[in-house]
Amino acid sequence: MKKFPLTLIVVLILVAGGGAAWWYFDDVAAPGDGDTASDAQGSVVATEAAEGSVRVVVEGPGSVSPARTQTIRSGIGGILTRAPDVGDSFAQGQIMVSFDTSDLAQATRQSELNLTQARLNRERGAGDLELANADLQSVERLEASGAATRDQVAQAALAVRNAEFALRAAELAVQQAELALESAAANLEKASVRAPFSGVVLDTSVGTGDLVGSGSALVVLADLSRVRIGAEIDEYDIGRVEPGMRVSITGDALGDESRSSRVERVSPSAEVVNNIPIFTVSAIVDNADGALRPGMNTDFEIMITSDRGIVVPSKAVSIVRDRGYVDVVVDGVVETRRVSVGADDGVNTAVLEGLEAGEFVVLPDSATLTLSSGAAAAAGTSIIPINMPGSGGSR
Repeated sequence: MKKFPLTLIVVLILVAGGGAAWWYFDDVAAPGDGDTASDAQGSVVATEAAEGSVRVVVEGPGSVSPARTQTIRSGIGGILTRAPDVGDSFAQGQIMVSFDTSDLAQATRQSELNLTQARLNRERGAGDLELANADLQSVERLEASGAATRDQVAQAALAVRNAEFALRAAELAVQQAELALESAAANLEKASVRAPFSGVVLDTSVGTGDLVGSGSALVVLADLSRVRIGAEIDEYDIGRVEPGMRVSITGDALGDESRSSRVERVSPSAEVVNNIPIFTVSAIVDNADGALRPGMNTDFEIMITSDRGIVVPSKAVSIVRDRGYVDVVVDGVVETRRVSVGADDGVNTAVLEGLEAGEFVVLPDSATLTLSSGAAAAAGTSIIPINMPGSGGSR
């Protein structure tokens, strides 16, 4: 531990038009120190440590987009009898687009008739097979009694095989008719295009009366109850951002309100904009009130780390081999003390252990800090010039 003996005196300096008071800790060298009173005097600046918190954040401009969008396409071709407008809202399952169903209904009815016919043919085939088997059995009995020839038995057996083939063909016809009916019914169902989820129409290129083909884009539906905020982060900061970190969203549309979320994803590669690599970080935000709309700009703040403790200017802390040290004024003596430090935002540092609120820590570069004392005042600390031995400080 390094200590310097100090004696407190008050020096009043008068300036034109008024006076300003400066506090100095004046030192007189102890006998045997090798310094005289005239060359041992100097000054440093001390600031009062205070309780507070330090937040390290990464900020970037953000833009709003829907959390979920889907381009709805037609499953059939035909004439539209109903089409939505941009901005229309739909609940899940509600009909958005309708096709003319006259031809589709007729095709469905025809398929039903075809299936009925196929089933009748199958029944007829089953009856023919039953008769053919009965004839074969009868001819075989006659042959056993000598009343029928082998050729008659062969002809009866051939009739059975033909009846079996006919029944199988009738079965296939029934299956084909069933498939045709299912297809016709599905097309009729596709004539009413329903919303796959609750949302708002963001875009549409069709209108009532238009003739569209199968697979044509009808509308773009978006779920705006949640929105995705994408922010641009530069390459200097992106290495500190990870999924799951806390995010705060602010913007003109939110007024004084802020929305909280967490980092959803971080882009694996950069997009070069004006020769500057830019990464995209996104977060999902609840938007039940609809305050955030696609295309809006927001401010995107990512919390990297935050600590609460004793806050001192970062310049007051020295880091040596991952250990923190501060110079503290104790009973008129400056001592170097080891401390445990937390978050550092580049201006202030949170001291977690080793320092108490109200203690004064010495700042380096007295002249510079004296001129910029407003920064420390803004942080809730006070600055006091202190005379230090051997520094030859000016007043």
